[in-house]
Amino acid sequence: MSIVQDVRVGLVAGLDALAPGAELAAALERLSPAALTGEDLAAYVRGRWRLQNRATAELLEGLHHLGRAQAGRTERLTSSDEFSGDEVSALLGWSRTMSSRKLDLADDLAERLPEVGDALYAGWLDEPKARTVCDQTRDLGDDHAHEVCRVVLPEAPELPVAALIERIEQVATALDPEWAERRRKRAEARARVILSANPSGTANLSFCDAPAPDGIASQARIDALAATVRHLGVLIPINQLRLQVGLRLLDGSTAGMDDHTIALLLAAEHHAQNTADDPHDGPDDTGDDGLGDDGPDEGPDDNGPDDNGPFRSGGAPRATDDPGPADDDLVSTVPAPRSPSEQGVLDLPATSELLGPLDVVERRPGRLREGTVEVRLRLSTALGLDEHPGSVPGYGAVLADDARTLALRHRDGEWRVVLTDDQGRLQHVLLARHRPHRPPGPRGRHRARGGRASIVELQVPTTLLAALDPDDHPDRAPLLRELQQRLADLGRPGAPPDRHAGPDDRARRRPGAELDRWIRVRDRHCVAPWCRRPAHKADLDHTLAHASGGPTSSWNLGAWCTHDHRAKHHAPWTVRQPSPGRFVIRTRAGITYTSHPKPITEPLPAPRPAAAPRPLPDDGWTDDTHDDIDPDWFRKLTNKPRPTATTPTRSTYDDEPPF
Repeated sequence: MSIVQDVRVGLVAGLDALAPGAELAAALERLSPAALTGEDLAAYVRGRWRLQNRATAELLEGLHHLGRAQAGRTERLTSSDEFSGDEVSALLGWSRTMSSRKLDLADDLAERLPEVGDALYAGWLDEPKARTVCDQTRDLGDDHAHEVCRVVLPEAPELPVAALIERIEQVATALDPEWAERRRKRAEARARVILSANPSGTANLSFCDAPAPDGIASQARIDALAATVRHLGVLIPINQLRLQVGLRLLDGSTAGMDDHTIALLLAAEHHAQNTADDPHDGPDDTGDDGLGDDGPDEGPDDNGPDDNGPFRSGGAPRATDDPGPADDDLVSTVPAPRSPSEQGVLDLPATSELLGPLDVVERRPGRLREGTVEVRLRLSTALGLDEHPGSVPGYGAVLADDARTLALRHRDGEWRVVLTDDQGRLQHVLLARHRPHRPPGPRGRHRARGGRASIVELQVPTTLLAALDPDDHPDRAPLLRELQQRLADLGRPGAPPDRHAGPDDRARRRPGAELDRWIRVRDRHCVAPWCRRPAHKADLDHTLAHASGGPTSSWNLGAWCTHDHRAKHHAPWTVRQPSPGRFVIRTRAGITYTSHPKPITEPLPAPRPAAAPRPLPDDGWTDDTHDDIDPDWFRKLTNKPRPTATTPTRSTYDDEPPF
C-alpha cells in the first residue's frame, strides 16, 4: 500500500514546507507538544524526525573524519584502520563494537553509497533504513549497489524495514541471478546446527543456512501444530507454544504419533501441570494461560485447529463478522483485551481417556499438519523463461529455483493465476485446474508435499499469457491451454467478481469463495498503515459494518490483521473506502492516512551479469570443495548401494480442499 498522510492546513502543517535546518528548528522550538491537537502533532513529530535525520547525517560525517584525523593537521588518513574506533569510543563512551558499527556506516555513506547519505541528510530517510540499505547491499559490487539504490530509495520512506529488505533482495537478485544462486549454494554447503548458552541459563538452538523451502515448511508445520494445541485451550504466549512444539518434534518423545495425538498430548500435559501446580489455576482461571505480550494477532493463524489459513473446514472462506462498536455481538467477533477466563478456554476432561497414560501413548503413523504457506512467483519464472525472485509473504524474497521448488511442493494447494496489465495492476483472478507433474523417481528437494491449504500465486500479464505457445512447455502445456481457453470468457479487466451480484448476495454476512479470494489478492496484506501481515492470515472486515447495513461487496471489504481489526473498532479508527481497495483511515489521534492498492508485481531491473562470474563475498569461511572425497564411498564401506530419500505416504486429509 502506498500511504499518504494528511494533516490540518495551518501553522503547523506549514512545517512540512521547511527543509531540515535552522529555520525548521526555530519553528519547532516555538511550539509545545502539550498544546497541540493530534492532527497538528503529526506535522510536529514529522518535523522533529526530519531534523533528527539531518543531525544523524552530520554526526556520521563527523565520525567519518574523526576516524582518520591527525593531530594538528587537516589532512586525513587514506582509510580507517583498527585504531579508528578507539577515537570514537574514548570520546563518546561507546564500546569498540558500537564504534566500529557506526564508523562502518559513516564510511559507507561517505564513500560507497553517497546517495543514501544524501537521503539521510535531506531528512526523508532515517538511520535504521539507511543502515538496512548499506547492510543488504554489502555483498554486491558497487555498480549493482548503486542500481539497487536507484530503484529502492524512492520507495524506502513508505516501506517498513522488513519490507525494505525484501525489496532490496528482489532487485539485487534480479540484477545477477547466477551470482545469487552461487551464493545460496555456498551457504547451503555450510549449513549447521548450533547450540549456544545464554547468560540466563537458557539455550539457543539454531538451524543455520538451511534451504529456504525446507525452513519455510518446518516453520509452517510448527505454526500449524501450535494453532491446534492453542485451540485445545493452551493459551500460553504463542512463542512459548511454538518452542514447545518444535522441541517435542525433535527430542523423540513424540516419535510415531500422528499430529492429532501430539496436540492432545501437549494439551493434556499443560492442563495436568496447571492442575497439579495450582488447583485454582485451571482452564477457567485467570492465571498464566493468557496470550501474554504477543496478543491475539501473533498466533500462527488463529484460523482454527487445522490451520487452513483463510478457509474453514470444508472449503468455506473465512471472513469476520464485523459489527460496529454498538453491535451486541462485537465481543465475540472482534474481542477487546480480556483475561484468559473470558476467552473460551476449552476444558479437556476426557483427554486422559482419549490418550491413556501419557507415558504409554501409542505410536502410530498419521497425516501431517503442514500449515498454510503462500508462495508468489511470476508465470514466466515458473516456466523457466526468467530467473526473477519469488516471495513468501511473512518470510521474504526467495530465489527463482526455490520459488519453483515451493510451487511444485505445494501443487496440491490452491493455485491462483493472477492476470495483470503490463504495469502489474490486477485484472483477473483464476483458479487453475491443471498442475505440473511431479518428476519421477526420488524427488530430492521436491520430496515433501505441501498441504492443500497452501496457496501458489502465479502472476502473468494477460498479453504474455496470450502469446505463450503451450507446445514450448510440455510439462505445463495443459495448464497453459486451460488458461488461454478461459481468456475469451473473462469480463472487463479489473472488474471484481461481484460486479453482477444481486441484493441477496450483498446481504450475506460472509463473502463467497471467489470474492474472498479477490479481496485477499487485491489487498496483498493488512490494509492498515505499515502493517505487512499477509492477507491469507488476515480477517475480511466490512468497512461499513454489516450490522449497520454495509453490503458484502468488493468496495466494502478489506483485509485486516487481528490487531488492526481490533484497533478499528476499539481505538477507534474511522475508515472509509471511497473506491475498491482505497482506504481512508483516521486514527484516534485524528491523523488521516490514505492507502492505495499496490500493483501485483513490482518492477524489476533487467539482469546485468558481469563478463566473468562475479566473485562471492568473503564470509569468513575457508572454501573446501571436498574434491578428494570418493562419491562412491558408501558402497565401498558397506558393500551396499547408497540409500536415497523416500517420500512418506500421506493419508487422506481430514479437511476438504479450500476451493
